[in-house]
Amino acid sequence: MDLRILGVTLPLLAVATAVSLRRKSLGEDWTALLGLMFTLVGDYFLAMRSAPPNSTEFIYGVAGFGMAQLCWIAHFARHRTVPLWEMLLGLLLTFMPYLHCRVLPHTIASVGGAMVVYAVLSCLSLSMAMSSRNIFWCLGISFLFVSDLSISASVFVGAPHYGLFIAPLYILSLFAVTLAIVFPKLSFPPPYQTERGHKVMVWLSFGLYGIALASFLLAMFHTPSGNYNPLRQMLSYLGRVLVDGVKYPPCHYLFLAGMTFSALAIAVATPHYASLAPRRWMGRVAKFAGAINAAGLMSIALVPEDVNGLWHVNCCFVATFGGIGLIAMVWAHRWDWILVGLAGLAGIVFQVCLHLHSQGRIPFSPAVPTMQKAVIVSFMLWGFCHLVRGLRKPR
Repeated sequence: MDLRILGVTLPLLAVATAVSLRRKSLGEDWTALLGLMFTLVGDYFLAMRSAPPNSTEFIYGVAGFGMAQLCWIAHFARHRTVPLWEMLLGLLLTFMPYLHCRVLPHTIASVGGAMVVYAVLSCLSLSMAMSSRNIFWCLGISFLFVSDLSISASVFVGAPHYGLFIAPLYILSLFAVTLAIVFPKLSFPPPYQTERGHKVMVWLSFGLYGIALASFLLAMFHTPSGNYNPLRQMLSYLGRVLVDGVKYPPCHYLFLAGMTFSALAIAVATPHYASLAPRRWMGRVAKFAGAINAAGLMSIALVPEDVNGLWHVNCCFVATFGGIGLIAMVWAHRWDWILVGLAGLAGIVFQVCLHLHSQGRIPFSPAVPTMQKAVIVSFMLWGFCHLVRGLRKPR
C-alpha cells in the first residue's frame, strides 16, 4: 500500500459524512464514520510512512485499524446486532493457530500482542457484520479481513503472491463500508427462511464442494515431481510449504484453495444440516459442530504439516471433532445409521492403522493414507446425501 490510498479514503469519508448530514442521521452513523476515520491513522503509519513490521509505528498502524474495528463493533451493537456466535468460534479456532504458528514467531512481543488483539476484534466485527445481513457491511468487513490476512502472509510469513491482493481488497473494503453507511437498510433476508432460499443455499453448497474437489485433483497433478500417489501419501502432503525441494509450489496453493472451499461448503451447508436435526437443541449444537469442523479444515491448510507438525495434528483433531459432532446431532432418516456406521468404521480403522504404524507393526503406506481417504469420502457421502434431501424436502 502507498500514499495513493489516502486519496481514496478521504473522499469516501467526505461522501459518507455528507450523506449522513443530509438525511440527519449523524446520531446513528457517527460510530461507523469514526471507524472510517480511524483507518486514516492506519494508512498514515502503514502506507504513508511504510512502517517496518517490528516497529513502534507498525503498532500504531495496527492500533488505528483496531480502533476502526472497535468503532464498527460499537455501531453494530448500537443497532442491537448480536454476533453469530458459532461463526465467531469458528473464526477464532481458524486464525489463532495460524497466528501462533506462522506469524508470532516472526514478531516481537509488543507487535505480536497488538496483532492478537486486532485479530480478535476482526473476528468479532466480521461475525457481527454477517449477523447484520447488510450486504455492504458483509462485503466491506470480509474484504478487509482477507486483506489483513494477506498482509500477514506476505510480510511475516514471507509467502509469495499474497501481496498482490492487499491494496485491491483494502480499497474495495473502503468502498463497501462507505456504501454500508450510505445504504444502511440494504440487507438480504435470512437465506434459509424460504423454500427457494433454502434450495439456493443447498445448490451453492454443492458448487463449493465441487470446486474444492476439483482443486484437490488439480493439486495432485501439479506437484513438482508429478509423482503424487493418493494411496501412499497423505492429502496434507500437497499443502506443504516445501514439496519435492520446491518452496510454495502450485500444489500448495491448490490445496489451500481446496480446503478453503471445503470449509466454505461446510459453513454454508451447516444450517441445512442443523434443520434436519430431530430436536431444536441438537440443531443448535450441530451449528457449532459445523463451525468447528470448518475451522479445523481451514486451519489444516493455514498450518502445514512441515511448518508445525504438532499443531497441524491438533487442527486435524479439531476438524474430526467437529465432523463427529455434526454427524451425531443430525439424524434425518431412519437409514442414517448406515452412513454413520460407514464413517465411524472408516475412522476406527484409520485410528487403528495409525496406532499400529506408531508401534512399527505396519508400514505407513498404503494403509494409513488409504484409510484417510476413506474417512474423507465417507464424510462427503454423508454430506451429499443430506444435501440431496434438502433439494427434495427443505424445511
